[in-house]
Amino acid sequence: MPELNLELHRVTSEYIQIEDRFRLTGEDQDGSALCLWLTQRLALRVVSHLVTDIATRSPEAIQNPSQDDDANKLLQGNAQQAAKADLSPQEAVASTSATRAMLIQEVDMNRAPDGAVGFVFKDGSKPAAQKIALAFQPQQLRQWLIILYSQWLLAEWPVTVWPEWITGQQAAQASENNNPVH
Repeated sequence: MPELNLELHRVTSEYIQIEDRFRLTGEDQDGSALCLWLTQRLALRVVSHLVTDIATRSPEAIQNPSQDDDANKLLQGNAQQAAKADLSPQEAVASTSATRAMLIQEVDMNRAPDGAVGFVFKDGSKPAAQKIALAFQPQQLRQWLIILYSQWLLAEWPVTVWPEWITGQQAAQASENNNPVH
């Protein structure tokens, strides 16, 4: 099969229990749908890379060059809350039994000068791997992480890869500490 290079413009991310995988159903420039399947192993690597990248290269991290961990967590948490508040429901990209599907073997990630994060998903087939591109602006990336985290919880996968500024644990602990027990 010839190399397939598509760019996805919309994506619906969901955990599919029967497959025990994430399905990213994307829509390309022609309105055609494509399903990309991510295993837990690969999803862990993608999330780990993304949270590290955001924690070190986001505008919030650059604003706090002192490496003050508490201040960084606070800035990152505020940025996540702003992204969550700006998240609005959209129509899902439909997946049918006729939708083309790929089991993703590799993901390349890069950051553009404007802060956008790009992904190239590869199926690993030989001789020419299929390549699917997807890009997020910084706010969209934070929103996608919120969606992935909610699906991650449904999957009951290990949450150790997720930082406090995404899970909200720091805010929950602070709230508990501010409520005295009588």
